Amino acid sequence: MSLFTKYARKLRDIVKLEDAAQSGGDENMPSMPGNRYANDWNKYSKAWDREYGAQYDHLGDEWNDDKTLERKRDAFYFSAFADRWLTPEMTALEVGPGGGKWTVGIAPKVKRLIVLDVAEEMLRRTRARCESLGITNVEYVLGNGKDFRPVPDASVDFFFSYDVFVHIALEDTWPYAQEMARVLVPGGYGTCHYAINSIPDAWDRIEQNNDWYRGNTRTLGQFYYHSPEALRRMFERCGLRVMEQHQEAWHCTCIFEKDALAIAPKLEGLLRQLISPEANDDRQRAAILAALQALPGELQASLQPVLAQARTEKDFHKRLSLAAQIRRIWRGV
Repeated sequence: MSLFTKYARKLRDIVKLEDAAQSGGDENMPSMPGNRYANDWNKYSKAWDREYGAQYDHLGDEWNDDKTLERKRDAFYFSAFADRWLTPEMTALEVGPGGGKWTVGIAPKVKRLIVLDVAEEMLRRTRARCESLGITNVEYVLGNGKDFRPVPDASVDFFFSYDVFVHIALEDTWPYAQEMARVLVPGGYGTCHYAINSIPDAWDRIEQNNDWYRGNTRTLGQFYYHSPEALRRMFERCGLRVMEQHQEAWHCTCIFEKDALAIAPKLEGLLRQLISPEANDDRQRAAILAALQALPGELQASLQPVLAQARTEKDFHKRLSLAAQIRRIWRGV
């Protein structure tokens, strides 16, 4: 089966679930007023049991089903996009856990896992799946639809989100990228999966789905497309360095780093504060400006040991490496 045919069937499944959810909706379904993502995916969860419950054990297993008993495709993605970054002492954050497919893989390999979702139904399913396996190191956070709070600044070693941001509009994707930079510790890594429109397969899908989603009357399952270069620029604008981009069909999985020495993440964070409503307060704005004024000194302190080494280094290849370090400290790339 071609990828196009496979995802054409996935669209039909989404259509069927959306129709089922609308016709059999529960007025008591948890929802977040004004957040259509929460409303869409709570409805999806409600319809899932009727449509998929006999075929799959957990919500999310219907996505990326390669018909192998071992689910080799999922295993490959987990190995490439999550497992190689995980360590026993780290804190990880997963956004959009769905039915917990990736959660139950990540949690046993880290000290603490936070899962955040705007859809209460998805958190309920993830919690039930973890508890059925005796997994106890997971914290469940109902998101506010705007940011990752209450997750503190610089508290997360690894960020993970897969098959989530393909469904999130740019106006929300961009602030969430800023949140990834905020919550990651210096030296932390992240993985996030997006839809791209820079290859022919993507336009087959866009052409197929376009009429269905026009007019904003249907949003469940809608894709929002970027280019790999646009994603790279978005992360750099947050002070994050894109290390890898894995492209497949109309997907791009970005692996990124918050460099431990770079000044860019702090600079971009302060600039975001400067243009935020909190800067309307005189004292808050003065504190932000004072922190910005102190950045040149912090930059000089970070550069000093590298410059000292470069001053006496005669080997070309070592100077090349030092030049790369200086660039990363200064520009974050």
